Amino acid sequence: MLGTLSGGTAGVLITQRRSDRREDKAWERERARERERWCREDESRTFDRRRESYVDFYDSLKVMARLAYNKGYGFLEESELPDDWHTPAFERLNRLRIFATSSVATAAASAYNAAWRWGHYCKHDDPDDPKFHESHVAYDHAEIDLLMRIREDLAVPGSDVDDATPFI
Repeated sequence: MLGTLSGGTAGVLITQRRSDRREDKAWERERARERERWCREDESRTFDRRRESYVDFYDSLKVMARLAYNKGYGFLEESELPDDWHTPAFERLNRLRIFATSSVATAAASAYNAAWRWGHYCKHDDPDDPKFHESHVAYDHAEIDLLMRIREDLAVPGSDVDDATPFI
């Protein structure tokens, strides 16, 4: 009887140990699935923030370029741009740097600098000034480069905008 009892006890212990191992493996698989789900959610949130920062910066850059254009053509009441005319774009550029890839961040800074130079150095109501057109062309190239890099980074279909013509 003692042999039967010890054999039964050993059988129960072996069965329990195997059951515990199965539960541990199932627990680890569940934890791995949870970690993968959290990682996907984090990537999705980061992508959304990146996209928002790109669009916000691009919109403010276009406003900045429009001011430079209006100054050169004399569409502004004042002969000089306000001191803070570039501030909204600069603030959005700083936010963009948090979420952007290095190539987009570099292109965004180049486009911002080109727009700033265009507005800062152009003369009021003198669209025939060669510097006005040189700055405008430099800005256009920087903007196209930025747009291509943003579209590539966001995997926008049809990201080939080599022949794109920017408009103010």
